Amino acid sequence: QLVAKMDGHAFAQIASDPLMRRTVDDFHGDVGAAAYRASRPLPGWMFAVGSLGGQRVLLAPAMLVLTAVTIGWAIFSVDVLGRSLGLRVRYLGALVLTPAMVASIAYPGLGDPLAIALSMTALAAWFRGRVWWAVGLFAASGLCRETALLVPLGLALQVIWERRSLRPALPLALAPLPYVAWMAMVRARIGAPDGGGQLTAPFAGLLEVLPTWDAAEYLTVALLTASTVVLFWRGYGWMKTIAALNVALATLMGPLVWFRWWGFGRVLTILPVLALVALSRPTAENDDDDARGPVAVESDVARAGRT
Repeated sequence: QLVAKMDGHAFAQIASDPLMRRTVDDFHGDVGAAAYRASRPLPGWMFAVGSLGGQRVLLAPAMLVLTAVTIGWAIFSVDVLGRSLGLRVRYLGALVLTPAMVASIAYPGLGDPLAIALSMTALAAWFRGRVWWAVGLFAASGLCRETALLVPLGLALQVIWERRSLRPALPLALAPLPYVAWMAMVRARIGAPDGGGQLTAPFAGLLEVLPTWDAAEYLTVALLTASTVVLFWRGYGWMKTIAALNVALATLMGPLVWFRWWGFGRVLTILPVLALVALSRPTAENDDDDARGPVAVESDVARAGRT
């Protein structure tokens, strides 16, 4: 009952049928819905491994355990990212209150914690100079949620801007390729995904559902807005670029995404996650960075990402 409350049933279907032999039948012949659900395969593959090949008796318990593990990894990955930037991220426990984490606790089996964990670990690898590890992790995050690919895109744009050259950002151009290849396979095996209502004209989706909102939706918007302000106020350049891309996406999200907090909140959870990092202070060995100012620290970050 827990994993069937939201999207958990879709990832359970992938776990029990990773080769897409009966995906359309499992979705009652709805090709568009089957292809759309199959477009985010990595959490389902993880659950397949945890349940020893999608065994029904093990599947739900494995999804509950692995959801808890990936939430823990997501929180730990933010600390790892902070350390790679020479920062001490405080109040890590507050991440449990971000929309994706709350939704994953209430409705286990979602892929959002895994996407966040992979994205944050990838950023940490990039700033430690482990470029190909970063690219691989970014690629994996895109197989959890395609909007996670906005993170390497924002990072690439910032690298190009700072270095005035395409070459340092070229490895990041490989990150979307596994998702593109997978979607080609999904189209060939199942058909075109139906994303109706996911995207619309700017602000049209938001305005359509605004009269139906409750307190939870307004609180989520307040959190996302405050996080965006923090990122543009205190964040590094790459954080601002990623935030700008996500805000641009938010204006295009359709009514099905804006309808409830767990829809738009999950898509935009990257904003409060990065905002917590932006509010962090340097570690003891980097305390002198405070005196040097944000421009000097930003140049250090730019150097860390060089190939």
